[in-house]
Amino acid sequence: MHRFFLEQEDRITEGSITLLHPETINHLVKVLRARVNEKIELISISSVYICTIETISSTEVVLSILEQKSHENESSVSITLYQCLPKSDKLELILQKNVELGVNHFVLVSSKRCVVDYKEKDVPKKMERFSKIIKEAAKQSKRDRIPSIQGITSLKNVLQQIGDYDLFLVLYEQESASDIKTRLKHFEGKKIAVLVGPEGGFESSEVNLLTEAGALSTTLGKRILRTETAGFVAVSCLQYEFGAFE
Repeated sequence: MHRFFLEQEDRITEGSITLLHPETINHLVKVLRARVNEKIELISISSVYICTIETISSTEVVLSILEQKSHENESSVSITLYQCLPKSDKLELILQKNVELGVNHFVLVSSKRCVVDYKEKDVPKKMERFSKIIKEAAKQSKRDRIPSIQGITSLKNVLQQIGDYDLFLVLYEQESASDIKTRLKHFEGKKIAVLVGPEGGFESSEVNLLTEAGALSTTLGKRILRTETAGFVAVSCLQYEFGAFE
């Protein structure tokens, strides 16, 4: 079944849902060529609706609710990925795949060795595109929530946010003592953040500031991973540890 997220314009009444969001209707009618009696899943903030299409027009799609159930596809922990800005179109891949892996929030970070510097006037348009990529990945991977994205923030601002998490991990290639498994040994919280550096990695002074503020430096092994790979690996390790792949 295809999955869609309910939008603000859509209406839920007893036993039925009326889709009014133009983008959703266009995707159903013109892209998927949906037909009457076809089943789809609709996701609200708190529920999953299994529905069957009753009527279709160019302005609305009316569905009958067959079943309503609670969310069941989200992880037991909330993971925020702080990603230092990478070159080229790597960020789109990072966002898409980490949505599939279950990341709940993304924060884009500018650090000393970032070679990308978005012009202020270009940021709103880029954020709009990134949000669209996240939404599409959430639909494709059957997420129950659309992850949020924030940016672009400085490493100085990140220091002020470390205390918002039960565990804040900094992936650092020079760390040799503690891996993710060790860092999770006595973890009992619900909110985890992972900070991934840019192509050139972090300067030691940056890592020192982060750890002094409460973050924990961690290694992903002896091999050096690209910035677009490191987040995938770290998030996969976390999800494995918390039983998300069972």
